Amino acid sequence: MVGFLQACIDGLLIGALYALIGMGLALIFGVMRIVNFAHGAFLMVGMYATWVFFDRFNLNPYFGFLPAGILLFALGFLVYKLLIQPIRERSDLMQILMTTGIALILVDTAQLSFGADYHQTNIELVNRTLHLGPFVMNAASALSFAIAAVFIVGLHVYVGRTRTGQALRAIAQNREIAPLMGINVTRIQGLSFALGLAYAGIAGGLLLPALYLFPTVGDDYTLKAFVIVVLGGMGSIEGAAIGGLVLGVAESITSLYLGNQWALAIDFLLFLLVLSLKPSGIFGRQRT
Repeated sequence: MVGFLQACIDGLLIGALYALIGMGLALIFGVMRIVNFAHGAFLMVGMYATWVFFDRFNLNPYFGFLPAGILLFALGFLVYKLLIQPIRERSDLMQILMTTGIALILVDTAQLSFGADYHQTNIELVNRTLHLGPFVMNAASALSFAIAAVFIVGLHVYVGRTRTGQALRAIAQNREIAPLMGINVTRIQGLSFALGLAYAGIAGGLLLPALYLFPTVGDDYTLKAFVIVVLGGMGSIEGAAIGGLVLGVAESITSLYLGNQWALAIDFLLFLLVLSLKPSGIFGRQRT
């Protein structure tokens, strides 16, 4: 039983970062109805930005994730204006091809700029552990969980209680009626795309201390983001937060009983089960 509960704790720690990734993708889809296949690539950019701040300026990743998130916000708004806005009314296939192309450009640019070598931050906090009775937590993972929890609650409050958040929800519910209410759809969609990518960049920065960094590190997280969004309900940021925690716990328990090599398989299994049995996800309906 102790092993099972320890696996659940470990799963929640990583699941909070999954939640950040999923919430970013859910926000983009909910407001824009665009499936962003470049989400993992933008997460990778956030990781590289955090690593550059650490390597060149000796900035701890637990501070460096903030400027990385700001950089991803600015990059996201630029990408939206130059590449996404012109095709937002085009077919789904065109949108998929565009975001896939953006992902390839980002990965190739990272490889040309930094090479294919693995990088790591090697900060002291990663080697520290916290003891709570019979349970053990990595200090870096616990700090990442706490930071992620603040951003999860922050996005929930922002979308639920601010005027801009109301505009986001209005566009998600009915994009045709929203302009009649005085909402600048283009500006709000650009904001949602930039904010979704900023959350991916923040998650990347918080993941950096625990991972090796290389140009294609974000590929697996694109899959995880889609699983999370499907689990929570397409377009629901609350559902994405819960879906991220569920996925983290599911992977951790699978690793405990079946081995680490099966952790990725559980992503596919959950994805297929939810699509087959409850396509609307945990929340049962689309909402932001």
